[in-house]
Amino acid sequence: MAVSTIGDMRQHFLTTRHNTALKNELNTLVQELTTGEVADLTSHLGGAQTTLAGVDRQLQMLGQFSQANAETGHLLSVMQTALAGINGHRDTASGKLLTIDASSTPSQISAASSIASSSFEATVQTLNLRSGDRAMFGGNDLDGNPLANGDDMLAALRAQVTGLTTAADIDAAIDTWFDAPGGGFETDGYQGDTNGYLNRATAANQAVEIGVRADDQDIRDTLKSLAKGALAGDTMLSLDINTQRELQMKAGVDLLSSASSMVGVQARLGYAQAQVEEAAVRTFAQESSYGIMRNNLVSADPFETATRLQSIQLQLETHYTLTARLSRLSLTEYLR
Repeated sequence: MAVSTIGDMRQHFLTTRHNTALKNELNTLVQELTTGEVADLTSHLGGAQTTLAGVDRQLQMLGQFSQANAETGHLLSVMQTALAGINGHRDTASGKLLTIDASSTPSQISAASSIASSSFEATVQTLNLRSGDRAMFGGNDLDGNPLANGDDMLAALRAQVTGLTTAADIDAAIDTWFDAPGGGFETDGYQGDTNGYLNRATAANQAVEIGVRADDQDIRDTLKSLAKGALAGDTMLSLDINTQRELQMKAGVDLLSSASSMVGVQARLGYAQAQVEEAAVRTFAQESSYGIMRNNLVSADPFETATRLQSIQLQLETHYTLTARLSRLSLTEYLR
């Protein structure tokens, strides 16, 4: 009768290979149980791999839109805060200028002029604020400051009205500097982009327009009125007190009237914020939907995986027990 034998080296090789296979399968099952995903997606999905690739592309795109919407939402929030600050400067200057009347003293006019001047400077600085090192109120020009320095603009306005003596003439000259096409404000004041508003993508084939710039008429009107109040008390112009009073009284009324216009500017930003929030909600819903779809494609059944894990663990323990017993089998041990 033929006897089949396995040499010691071959036995050792077979034992080691079997041990390695069991360990590898055990590690794979532990990974699947931990991550909840099948380790070998190729054999698990078969022809559905294209579907998974498409789902992954959609999730990547949606993730990018989600991040973009978060950044745009932050930008709009910072812009709203800036506009609220400008409105505060307008309120402060308006409140002081409205106290000026036909009996106001030179010191009262000087104090109102000082507050109007500081409010003008603060408004310009606010409009030049940046979010993430990008200009907010310069349209598509994100690099440079939208407005020139406040002192420089007041100096240009001072030169514009030098020699004028009546409040009506000074008022008209300042209006012209700010409002005339190609005038002082457009050439020396506003330095941003004039070819449209900043647009930010919110979803595929969808974008939101951030329709506020530092050269918008509503903002110009606020700057204009602040400048009038500031220049009225400018000692370099040597205006008579009646002209100063008249100019400051008109500036105070104009600033009060511009409150509703600034609310309209904030409303435009609020509309853009609502659009971004709606897009963010839609994107989140789509991400959740595609996430569920992906999970259904790649998820490993936890009960089946745990059962297989327990079975492999038992096989490995049995293998170790048998290996230990076989290692002790020898003629010497038998004869003892």
